[in-house]
Amino acid sequence: MPGFEEEALERARQMTQHRRSAPRTEPKREEPRQPEKPRQPEKPKPPPEPPKPVPPKPQEPPNMMEILFRNKENSLIMMLLLLLMDEKNDPSLLFALMYLLM
Repeated sequence: MPGFEEEALERARQMTQHRRSAPRTEPKREEPRQPEKPRQPEKPKPPPEPPKPVPPKPQEPPNMMEILFRNKENSLIMMLLLLLMDEKNDPSLLFALMYLLM
């Protein structure tokens, strides 16, 4: 029996070598040609309509809070001003902070 197995392995090697060495070509199939249909004259397309102008939305006036907190540095100075006004601190400090806001 060992001869049978060796013979089978040898045949398998030969088959794989034959596959690798021979280029694989497949026969090309030609598709049957369909008869050409007579062309109908094309209808001219109408020109595309220009896009309708969109009316601009009326701009809403900016909210007071948006104005105050638009700039982070200014909003921080304003909060300091509000806190220090209640404390009754030195007025020169409050004037200095207001100067920074300008």
